[in-house]
Amino acid sequence: MIASVIGLILATVIAFSLAWQAARDAGDDLTARGFRGEISAERSFRAVAFAPDGTRIFAATGAVVEVWHLATRRHNGQPFVGHNSTVTALAASPDGRLLATASDDDTTRLWDVTTRTEIGEPIDTGVVVRPVALAFSRDGSMLAVSGDGGTALWDVAGRRLAGVLESASGGYAAAAFSPDGTRVATGDVNGGTVTIWDAATRQQIGEPLGGHLVNGPVSAVAYDTSGTWLADGSADKSAFVYNTRTGEHSEFRQNEEPVHTVILTGDAQLLITASSQDVIIWDVPSVTQLDRPVVPDGSADVNDVALGPDGDTLAVIRDHRIQFWSLEVASRR
Repeated sequence: MIASVIGLILATVIAFSLAWQAARDAGDDLTARGFRGEISAERSFRAVAFAPDGTRIFAATGAVVEVWHLATRRHNGQPFVGHNSTVTALAASPDGRLLATASDDDTTRLWDVTTRTEIGEPIDTGVVVRPVALAFSRDGSMLAVSGDGGTALWDVAGRRLAGVLESASGGYAAAAFSPDGTRVATGDVNGGTVTIWDAATRQQIGEPLGGHLVNGPVSAVAYDTSGTWLADGSADKSAFVYNTRTGEHSEFRQNEEPVHTVILTGDAQLLITASSQDVIIWDVPSVTQLDRPVVPDGSADVNDVALGPDGDTLAVIRDHRIQFWSLEVASRR
């Protein structure tokens, strides 16, 4: 009897030890791959953006936007409350004083980050409705709002509609300002192309950049810091990186699902693509895959990604969690 009890205890201890060792090994493996912890909440996150100082993140969950402190992984003050439906896009102004939000309630709003209160009435976007993408210019003077009808350019200081980049094909699903603020790139919802515009005259510059399937919306665009290189992501499950001077491009085609977000590092050496199934880090010059921090598992819960101002901290929304990865570590693998 005593021997049986001792045997049972030993078996339990061994099983616990093995489980603990397996968990530790899994944790060590994640750390070696660049994993740096996560934030977890009860509700799903939809969009994420870093504060320019890198100390906080803004995270949309339902109709509100929460603020989290990166170091403590805790809430930082009151949330932004005012939308009547899911917040789908976020953009922080370069000086960190303003936050722009777009929602399924068909409004785009500007907020004071310090007081967490809305500034005035919702933005007048003219003919542009159902906003899906936001982008501030580098100096924070202009805000681009893309949606059905085109892309609205909002004068932030003057609080007025400066003009609209109208779409002949129905609308734009993405927008990005060039680093010097003179151009705006927009992703077409139907033509599979990217159009470059003069931000001041609102006239198209040259022919659209393209190569994606015609019926595949270009849902993401991003410049490097020089303005020479421009990345896009499409519903045809591919991403392109263009040389804006020559129009030539490289193609990145190993994504499992439509690409909803792209990030191009400042030096244009790395490209990050995200779909609902995975996140891939690419070496741009060689067009090769470096790592897949999020392995496809059928969960389809990657809702958004963002790169911190340090150029290393990568935030990845996984349903009700926001995971943080070191881009430097992950890209070395």
